[in-house]
Amino acid sequence: MSTLFKISRIWNVLLCLAMFSCVGTTTEEKYYNDLGEIRFDEKLDDINFKVCHEDYTFPFNYGGVGLVYTGEKRELEKTYFDNYKNTRIEGQTGFITIRFIINCEGKAGRFRVEEMDLNLEPKKFDDTISTQIINITKSLDGWQAYEYEGITYDYQQYLTIKIEDGRLKDVLP
Repeated sequence: MSTLFKISRIWNVLLCLAMFSCVGTTTEEKYYNDLGEIRFDEKLDDINFKVCHEDYTFPFNYGGVGLVYTGEKRELEKTYFDNYKNTRIEGQTGFITIRFIINCEGKAGRFRVEEMDLNLEPKKFDDTISTQIINITKSLDGWQAYEYEGITYDYQQYLTIKIEDGRLKDVLP
């Protein structure tokens, strides 16, 4: 056998070993029914907030869920603009998005917060801003239950708040 043939053979064996070492057993994580499902987290969530169907939560805007709030968007905006105390802090510009669940009784819980700049890159807002936004969101009490084919379901909701230099500019959607 030539030296080149031996090296080639050793190389093939090493290549096969390397390929097989990449194939391993993985533990499969249980996926919830939809992307972005908000699971209970004992460190974040009120233990008294109960969803009616832990196995399924309608995603935002699925089957026309959308914004189901007494007084609709106008009332939401009024609540934020009436209660938010503008703080002029340079550089505190971007979006604060709060995702949460409305249960079949029309109660809100399991709040999750994401903060980002205008380029949608992660950003941490000053606590005087983010705390106000979270507290106003948690105080909203006009949510309505969602009914589909005679059954009342839990559904996901989100609100995005636009902030410019510490001042409230818009409430989306």
